[in-house]
Amino acid sequence: MKSLISCQQLHEQLNNPALMIFDAGMLRPGVLGSYSPQTMLPNAKRFDIKNGLADRSNPLPSTLCNAPQFTQAMQNAGVNNDSFIVVYEDGDLFSAARAWWMLKAMGHHNVKVLNGGLKRWLESGYATQQGYSKALVKGNFTANYNSEYFINSQQVLKAIDEPNTVLLDARAYKRFTGQESEPREGMRSGHIPNSRSLPFMDLLNKGEAKPLTEIKAIFSDVIGDAQQLQFSCGSGITACVLALFATESGYKNLSVYDGSWSEWGASDSLPIATGER
Repeated sequence: MKSLISCQQLHEQLNNPALMIFDAGMLRPGVLGSYSPQTMLPNAKRFDIKNGLADRSNPLPSTLCNAPQFTQAMQNAGVNNDSFIVVYEDGDLFSAARAWWMLKAMGHHNVKVLNGGLKRWLESGYATQQGYSKALVKGNFTANYNSEYFINSQQVLKAIDEPNTVLLDARAYKRFTGQESEPREGMRSGHIPNSRSLPFMDLLNKGEAKPLTEIKAIFSDVIGDAQQLQFSCGSGITACVLALFATESGYKNLSVYDGSWSEWGASDSLPIATGER
């Protein structure tokens, strides 16, 4: 897959001077504490989705920061416009795809996700380090934000009845149907009307991507002939896993609803549905 890199492939690239490795891991919803992986990949730096790269003025969790803030964070990490970036996390694929999507939204397309993450890296017996690396020099990266990558609630609301637009929900199926309560307090249960369920875990096998032929078949079965795809989840994180694999499957016109259910489920002014779809 073009957007994924294997542990072996990354290991072979470790001496590439353009390579930048970022740990984009984060805690799952409802888990207390702070993200603290047992170890890190060589020369890994922190890609802090929830804090340093989030819109601090937005009460919603982990929404994307503006281009100047993103530019500053990446420059401070030593990222250049010609850097080859690999993002990973400590567990199964959950948040690394979010980092991949954020970088693409900010105009940096030379980025890949490590298939299997830290877990597979350790199983492969490759070297690690304790603590994150710091940049020796400031990078020249400049963000060029493309607003088509992320959409808001009003754009989602407007497209609910559009026949050529399908919104895919990456949450677990029982959260989608409303049978299971949300991990965040104050959330209604259910889903956005006319959206369809595609739990992101259905695209993974033991934390790694399923074969592309299987992924394409899953998308085709759920999407049909839709020309525009929107992705939602609990807080805009795992929606990016769907965006990653939709991209790999050849789909165009893709957007992630950044506020996702954290915004929609908390607003009585937005319609919800329950049951199957």
